[in-house]
Amino acid sequence: MRTRIDPRGPVFISYRQSDGREIAVALAWALRAAGVPVWHDQTDLPPGDTDRRLAEALSSGLSGAVLVVTPDIASSEAIRDIELPRLLKLENNAEFTLAVGSTIERRDGTGSLDYSAPDRLLRLATRTVGRLNQKPVAAADERAALAHSMSRQRMERLRSDVQQSSRLLTLDVQTRVPPFAGGMDGDLVLRLRPPDEGERRPHRGGLLDLQRFLGHLPQLVAIAGAGAVRVRGGAHLSVACALGAALPTTLMGTVEVLDTQGGRWVLSGQAPSPVGDRLCVPVTPPVYNFDDGPVLVYIDLLPQQSDVAFTHFPDRDQTFAGVAHLRYTGDGLLDPNQAAAIVGELAADIRSLASTHHTTEVHLLLRCPYPIALLLGRTLNTLTIHLYEWENSPDGDAEPSPLYVPSVVLRSGTGGSPIHAVTAPLSAAES
Repeated sequence: MRTRIDPRGPVFISYRQSDGREIAVALAWALRAAGVPVWHDQTDLPPGDTDRRLAEALSSGLSGAVLVVTPDIASSEAIRDIELPRLLKLENNAEFTLAVGSTIERRDGTGSLDYSAPDRLLRLATRTVGRLNQKPVAAADERAALAHSMSRQRMERLRSDVQQSSRLLTLDVQTRVPPFAGGMDGDLVLRLRPPDEGERRPHRGGLLDLQRFLGHLPQLVAIAGAGAVRVRGGAHLSVACALGAALPTTLMGTVEVLDTQGGRWVLSGQAPSPVGDRLCVPVTPPVYNFDDGPVLVYIDLLPQQSDVAFTHFPDRDQTFAGVAHLRYTGDGLLDPNQAAAIVGELAADIRSLASTHHTTEVHLLLRCPYPIALLLGRTLNTLTIHLYEWENSPDGDAEPSPLYVPSVVLRSGTGGSPIHAVTAPLSAAES
């Protein structure tokens, strides 16, 4: 069997199905949200396929693996006799990361891990697995911590590649399509749980995974030695804006976004102040309902105007001190070369409206290319941004009706994750 270690490759998860499947699935999503691809999209391993699956993963190239330790691992001959021996052999290579995620605590009630449990359950010599770095994975925050550790090591091993690429780090993002292990050549490969069936908005669980990760993104960029970030792929607009908020202009000089047509949308440094003829203008003068309080801004930059969801936004006139509706003045699609100027105008208008009403609370409805949402997010630090997502799923027996539903609240520049809160409602399947 040919074994190949690939620092850009995915991470293999070894687990016992009977009591480890749910944790393995949740851990896989935590890793993906932290920019670490996982082999394979399907984490539920069919019986009898262990040898073939691991052999295929090893030959395709892995960057690491995680052994998930649960009580029933004691009954897993596949892990003890097939997977673990091969993974331990790979662990001798400094380019391969083997981590242990355990659910087994000591019996003394301290809540500490039982570091001897993996060797005892698998009937191995003392410290065969016990010598490895073990982390708890029973809780979501614990899984996020393990994922962050794997992401850090990924960046350390890709640092020389980033240096040779003009210090440009590539962040490959997708929030709409289920992930797969092939073709993941980005430095960070961020995947979120796709929307639930019948819904367009981001998966709430995916947003929570992202919230736990985003505060670490600047540190990962620094570990890789990057001086600029290139984002490619596709994302929901609230996610794109949150990614931008994690890389504010005060922290990162150049961020460029590649669209699906190969266009480059770039913001280098601070967004320029508006000068000359405007590219984006208010459809009507901003509405002033009262002096102080939160404001609502609707940014619609797509060729065909669509105001239904904005017009019917709940309690628009009673809730918000000021309301603004901004449109692109040109015909057709936006020109990527105008990205910085457009973002500069939008940021200035948002801040002006908020300042007029003595607030930092901005409710933002976006209808624009995702590169604009991401670059705009870079400019909104010091503001609290309530983001929404467009949805037209039917409500019960009612006909589909366009509306904006809450997604996340951003507060960048305050330390920790720029996602202050996940406000997305439960999906139909969860409620």
